[in-house]
Amino acid sequence: MLTVIVFILILSVLVMLHELGHFLMAKRAGIGVEEFGFGLPPRIWGKKIRGTIYSINWLPFGGFVRLVGEDPDDKQSFSSNKQSFSSNKKIEPKNSFAVKTLPQRILVVIAGVFMNFMLAIVIFYVVVAALGFKVSLPLLVEHKFKFVDQSKQVLVEGVNPGSAADGAGIKPGDSIIYASSQKIDSIDSLQKVIRANQDKQIELVLENPANNSKRTVFVVPQFSEELNVPAIGVGLGELLVLNYDTPMQKLLSGFIHSYNTVDYSIKIFGELIGYSMKSRDFTPVREGVSGPVGIAQITSQAVAMGPISVLQLAGLLSLNLAVVNVLPIPALDGGRFFFLLIEAVTRRKIYPKIEKWAHTIGFALLLGLIVLITFNDIAKLLR
Repeated sequence: MLTVIVFILILSVLVMLHELGHFLMAKRAGIGVEEFGFGLPPRIWGKKIRGTIYSINWLPFGGFVRLVGEDPDDKQSFSSNKQSFSSNKKIEPKNSFAVKTLPQRILVVIAGVFMNFMLAIVIFYVVVAALGFKVSLPLLVEHKFKFVDQSKQVLVEGVNPGSAADGAGIKPGDSIIYASSQKIDSIDSLQKVIRANQDKQIELVLENPANNSKRTVFVVPQFSEELNVPAIGVGLGELLVLNYDTPMQKLLSGFIHSYNTVDYSIKIFGELIGYSMKSRDFTPVREGVSGPVGIAQITSQAVAMGPISVLQLAGLLSLNLAVVNVLPIPALDGGRFFFLLIEAVTRRKIYPKIEKWAHTIGFALLLGLIVLITFNDIAKLLR
């Protein structure tokens, strides 16, 4: 139940803040706001204040804003009887989105994306500070992070039941930072310590990457006939560790971490697509993309790991929402921004019916994509 509440709360805050950006910038530009709604219709309650209906709706996922003249082919546009007979041209009301200057319309369109970026930056300031300016990320591809010091830690990916590590209380997800007082920064350095201490007790300092808490365990490496070397019974991987050491890195940590998170995510997704194109196997892409069901599952894992992990997830989702929305896809903010750029270059507005149909088709395709991703998420759960 807690997972469901956290999941709904995160999505609602992200979407509502996005819509609040559009709302505030529209008000600033003198654009009429017909409705500002919390949740999605049908409506539970609504009250009109200064021309805007503020509503609460039944589906508790995010919210929406309806602006006067936002629809390129808005039927509610006013027309004068005299002009309707002569030129049949619509006369937009003064508070219509359509009659505002190009810079004003651009600012309204990108305001939601801006709010999501700013929310992510604020969240990551809190997260990075709470973690003592040391953040761990899974090593999925080799990557050079900008404006921050980076290193590696050894991650325990699995523990064999009944092994020496299992008996010592080592858990999957722990990182090993010291072994017999020696700093461990690679799998090879850990293996050297283990192999040099067969049947001898060694001290391991473990760290939980979710909150950087540390604990000490003692383990006795035993000879493994399967590996033909001393071992403690763990599967190992590596973590990337970002260290914000200097005053300037700490001061800008929210911006730096947001930038690096987007940069790293794009590189990972690019590698997945490149591999899939080369091998003609799109399984990695399908496995790497999640919809509402997959995000709910990830939220469950974050809740189990603690509040810092939940905040990290919220920051990551806020960045993802901003990046996806800025893509030049009809029906998204990026699609509307693209049409405005065309208008800026050509000095002519796009024909309203063309823009409306582009957004309608884009919205339908996005809904279809969400359905496919959701089915894929469910299939992954059933495996």
